[in-house]
Amino acid sequence: MKKRFADFFISRNFSLLWLGQALSSFGEFVFEATVIVWLVTDLFRESAFLPTAVGLGVAASAIPRVLVAPLAGAWVDRMTPLYVMIGADAIRVLNFLVFIVIYSLSGLDQMQVLTGVLLLLLINSVAAQFFNPSRQAIMQVVIPSERRVEASAKAMFSLTGISVLSASLGPALFVWVGPVWALLINVLAFTCSALCIASTRSLRTTLLAEQERPPFWGGLLAGLRFSWGHSSIRTLLIGVALYGFSLGVNNVALSLYAFKTLGLSPYEYGLILAAFPVGGLIAALLVRPLLKSLSIRQAFTVSLLCMGLSYLSYSLHPPFSLAWAMMFCCGLFFSVFAIVQGPMLQEAVPAGYMGRVSATITPVLAIASLTGTLVCSQTLNMAQGLMAYFDVPLDVYGIYIFFAAGLLLLGGGLMLIGQRTSKGQLAATP
Repeated sequence: MKKRFADFFISRNFSLLWLGQALSSFGEFVFEATVIVWLVTDLFRESAFLPTAVGLGVAASAIPRVLVAPLAGAWVDRMTPLYVMIGADAIRVLNFLVFIVIYSLSGLDQMQVLTGVLLLLLINSVAAQFFNPSRQAIMQVVIPSERRVEASAKAMFSLTGISVLSASLGPALFVWVGPVWALLINVLAFTCSALCIASTRSLRTTLLAEQERPPFWGGLLAGLRFSWGHSSIRTLLIGVALYGFSLGVNNVALSLYAFKTLGLSPYEYGLILAAFPVGGLIAALLVRPLLKSLSIRQAFTVSLLCMGLSYLSYSLHPPFSLAWAMMFCCGLFFSVFAIVQGPMLQEAVPAGYMGRVSATITPVLAIASLTGTLVCSQTLNMAQGLMAYFDVPLDVYGIYIFFAAGLLLLGGGLMLIGQRTSKGQLAATP
């Protein structure tokens, strides 16, 4: 029994790192959920400045993912990742404590509070760009190669559960105890995360033994060249970019489609949204049997194709039960898509490159998602006007979701063709 328990958690160091990541993610998600409620229901409840305030909050979290992540990855490969993770959590704890003290003791006006919140979001996001590639670099050392998919599935399961929990807990904490105590929950989460990471054994010696210190700018360029030059990493980046653009379109179109086209009630829409993480949780449990018949790269491509098919079906005006099932499938296949990314990186990336390579994925996803959101939001009214002018009885929101699904199918199909071509070339090689 003891052996089975230990086997489930892979190793002591993995368990501590897994728990540290879960606590750190919980702190991030709860804070971001709390901020939106704070802005909408309190700070700018009756103000015309509210959309701008929300937009600034989103930008404060998103900008470091584009501008800081590649540079952070290069620094991670020059430093000891274990210390970087602890330092990132410590900076976030200090950041929250300073804000709480100033907010509690000073009579800040509305705009001063907003400035402080934006700085919190910005510093929190910057720290995350150092924390996440450091974790990837450590996991490459900690996890045996044959258990990488299992470890990634466990991380995905906890991350999905935490996102669901924090989405409801963040607003509830704000209503129940107010902003100060809600922020203290984040202090506790990041403190416990740092303690878990500091409690690992022998990692510092192992990491120092394998560590090289490439020059910063030369190392950064070498990491970018490696990312695009390696076929598996290039496939991963293309898939992430396609998903990111599709995500950006759906961020705008999905809610409008649900209410205006499908005519869902708020309760039904909530059930539709809940179907996505439910599918993700189930996929995290079933991914290991799936990968007995598919390679990691094949699973990545097939999940992208199946996700495209699911969104395509969702865009064709299904009844409520079928719409729920399609969103469940979207969550299921997205979870597989996300789970195999870590093992793909760990398998393909040599020691000393993980920070730089893993940090290229975050800005690619952020830029693609932002582009999709801008394209959809800026052309939606124009498309509606054209439909009305030409008297074409088509659903604009469904067309955008259909288009986003088509991109996923096109990308997945091209990747599948490329994989078959590569296999044919290898088979033809004497």
